[in-house]
Amino acid sequence: MRKPHIAFFNRSFYPDTAATGQLLTELCEGLVREHGCRVSVVAGVPLLHSGGGSTVPKRGRILTRERYRGIEILRVRGTRFSKRHFLGRFSNYVSYFLSACYAALRLDRPDVVVALTDPPIIGLAACLAASRFRAPFVMSYQDIFPEVAQLLEDFQSKTVNRILQGVNCFLVRKASRVMVLGETMRQRLIEGKGADASKIVIVPHWADCSEIVPGPKQNHFSLAQGLADKWVVMHSGNIGLSQGLETAVLAAAHLKPLPDIQMVFVGDGVKRRALENQARVAGLDNVRFLSYQPKERLAESFATADVFIISLKRGLAGYIVPSKLYGILAAGRPYVAAVEETSEVAIITMKYDCGLLAEPGDAKDLAEKLLMLYHDRDLARCLGINARRAAPEFDRPTQVRAHYGLFCELAHVPGPGLRVRAAILKRSFDLLLSWLGLLASAPLWPLIALAIKLQDGGPVFYGQERVGKGGKRFRSWKFRSMVPYSDERFGPRQAKDRDSRVTPVGRVLRATALDELPQLWNIFRGDMSFVGPRALLPEEIEVDGNGQSIPLEKIPGYEVRHGVQPGLTGVAQIYAPRDIPRRHKFKFDLLYIKRQNLWLDIRLVLLSFWISGRGKWESRKRKF
Repeated sequence: MRKPHIAFFNRSFYPDTAATGQLLTELCEGLVREHGCRVSVVAGVPLLHSGGGSTVPKRGRILTRERYRGIEILRVRGTRFSKRHFLGRFSNYVSYFLSACYAALRLDRPDVVVALTDPPIIGLAACLAASRFRAPFVMSYQDIFPEVAQLLEDFQSKTVNRILQGVNCFLVRKASRVMVLGETMRQRLIEGKGADASKIVIVPHWADCSEIVPGPKQNHFSLAQGLADKWVVMHSGNIGLSQGLETAVLAAAHLKPLPDIQMVFVGDGVKRRALENQARVAGLDNVRFLSYQPKERLAESFATADVFIISLKRGLAGYIVPSKLYGILAAGRPYVAAVEETSEVAIITMKYDCGLLAEPGDAKDLAEKLLMLYHDRDLARCLGINARRAAPEFDRPTQVRAHYGLFCELAHVPGPGLRVRAAILKRSFDLLLSWLGLLASAPLWPLIALAIKLQDGGPVFYGQERVGKGGKRFRSWKFRSMVPYSDERFGPRQAKDRDSRVTPVGRVLRATALDELPQLWNIFRGDMSFVGPRALLPEEIEVDGNGQSIPLEKIPGYEVRHGVQPGLTGVAQIYAPRDIPRRHKFKFDLLYIKRQNLWLDIRLVLLSFWISGRGKWESRKRKF
């Protein structure tokens, strides 16, 4: 079955360590690895680099193509100024946007185009690509502008805000679907951008519960950093403008009298330097800053924490959703969230009872909640257990599957649920029709057997090993239509017109397809279906134009045929000329695989009965 081609637009992507880039990378990996999608990403050069293998487009080139774990990356040139100042951010965003518009013209045709919000106007480039290819356009909101623009400390402009407001209103109107991270964000788009509620789909961020697991406090990371014997309050992830982490540093001052409490910031971002300076000026030796930790070290890093901090400035609930929450849940650690009650973090916290809430911007309240967990270790342990219990709802495979189902729906490719229902219908159809066929044809079996025996005294049935779905082999049965032991005498090969191996009785059986009645038993058993590509011999070969023998598995399309159940009849059997090369019949097989549905099966079965009734199966011309 054909898988959709998804094209993503987002500046940040592997090896960039920004949160949206990491999450998009994990999503793309999952779509390729677990669902077989083709994925393209129009990305910029990394600004926060983990040392991965990215290349910057060569001088004079706007775009280069890379591959990473089956993902095609269209890496476009843009500036890489520091994000600490508005002019640097503005230049990075605009240069990437313009290059991305160019890349939109160089994409192979996608089935779905998806834009994230880095930068906030990138949806316009994705919308351009979707319009060009007449593909569905999905706007995936990671944050909402211009409201988030209030975070900028060095630049405010009513004109820029009006432009961003207009852009977002346009994008939610043009999008086929709008993806959001939670209910509050959904309401923000409906009330503030005029989004159509029927278009909005909620798909939260995630963590991989198989990679981040509850671990022992004593581990390589904690021992190396001298934190194994400390009660660690941790903030892990981007140290940016939205969190208001100055409050956390102020809270550390309230915790200073307890020398075994250490506040640790793990990661980097535009606010790290200012926070380091704040802690140094205040003389807070209980505050430490550690470097970004790669994915393979996250489990140990998270296990080092006794409690986490999640923080979001007041007024940003629903406009930003801190993705760090989901890794904390997976690690099974308690946390204190300094967020508004309407935020997604607060909603999850209250629903699962997995953390404590503090007033955003209130250092004293934050410190008090941390001390509550410091003194009540049983409460902290209980909250951590609840966190891990909540984590599976936000597990990476679950959320990747949700994305995949949406993309399949938009691309008109059957998604997981539709495929299951279609498979059940097809199997029910096969069971019913094969049972009726066996019952109705029962009187013919002894007559056919007698005719074969009287012909030459050889075996009545002919069994061959065939290749089924997924490459599984099974024994296919027919009434014998050729001379006894023809495979041993002549080798397995496709029957030709006036083939000397076919007996007189066999010619009648083959013309009416009565020789294939025993395959009703194969269908009833589940080895075959009524409709599908013909089941082939494991060693079947054909001859090319130079007279060379070619194993069928070397012919393009061979493996794709084994993604579905082989059939008694099919598009190739009905519509293809009898003696065309097998490689050409594959085109008909692939057409069926792409378009298969129950009504097509019924039509092909009815046509097969018509051909059988007219005795035209051996015709080298049109069969009807």
